[in-house]
Amino acid sequence: MKNINDRANDNPKIPLLFSARKVFLLVVMMYTGLLPFVPLRESCLELFMPQVLARIPLFEERLKKKRYSILFWLINRLLMNKALFCHLEKRGIQTYLWVLNEDKDYEAAFQLGATGVMTDYPSKLRKYLDIKQVAQS
Repeated sequence: MKNINDRANDNPKIPLLFSARKVFLLVVMMYTGLLPFVPLRESCLELFMPQVLARIPLFEERLKKKRYSILFWLINRLLMNKALFCHLEKRGIQTYLWVLNEDKDYEAAFQLGATGVMTDYPSKLRKYLDIKQVAQS
């Protein structure tokens, strides 16, 4: 039986996503300055956007407790980093943020340099993108 790394070698055109462990290592390498020197086999980074999670009732309740709010703040600061997204883009790695459903979330994601966003409302995202395109013209 082949392990996951062997299967990736069967067809190198299949995009690989960062696992939770690899996201953790990616963040450690980013903040220690080692990231430019480490080879990455992954081709896509998909992350949740913490500010979106904060609006979910379950998380809202937990964020009222200090220990959760500190952890949330730390995760947000470490993962939502424009320099990280830019570095990955230069290496050909796409970044996607999910699940964004409001214009302010789309704006924040694209300001960070995300390649794309996942949404429950594609027509709302299309409208946002059209408005942005007209504004830039």
